[in-house]
Amino acid sequence: MQYQILRVVLVAVLVVVLSGCVAISGRSEKEARGQLVSLSDLPAPARATIDRLTTGGEIKKIEKEEQEGIVIYDVEAKVKDKDVEYDVDGDGKILSAEESVPYSSMPLVVQAATKKYFGSAEGLKASKEVEKGKTFYEVEGKKGGSTIALKLSDTGKILEEEK
Repeated sequence: MQYQILRVVLVAVLVVVLSGCVAISGRSEKEARGQLVSLSDLPAPARATIDRLTTGGEIKKIEKEEQEGIVIYDVEAKVKDKDVEYDVDGDGKILSAEESVPYSSMPLVVQAATKKYFGSAEGLKASKEVEKGKTFYEVEGKKGGSTIALKLSDTGKILEEEK
């Protein structure tokens, strides 16, 4: 009897531990929440870069995150009627830049891939991202009642799908 109770307890503990591991590993790096900070909290080089990038606009939020041991400042802003997002390190280096763009301004191969995926171009929101010298496009739309964001290469290849 004691053996059966011990066995049930061990199985229950194992299930809880494994489900916790799956939940943790299921999070992407981008989904990990950063700490909200203000512009004045940033190191001077990062603050100067962000000031320059958002001149004439409004900063919506800045999150301090750590990726691969490096502190990154994820900045979301509205500049010249465009939604923009930048990842800037403490030295003021721009790691990635993203801005909203008209859907029609994307390469035709990207438009074709997104129309095929979503079934239409109606209601799609687009943005252009430059990261490590490469250009990517993100398109958000509705499919099957869910909002989905696609990340595509400049050749129209779907790289990521986020629901």
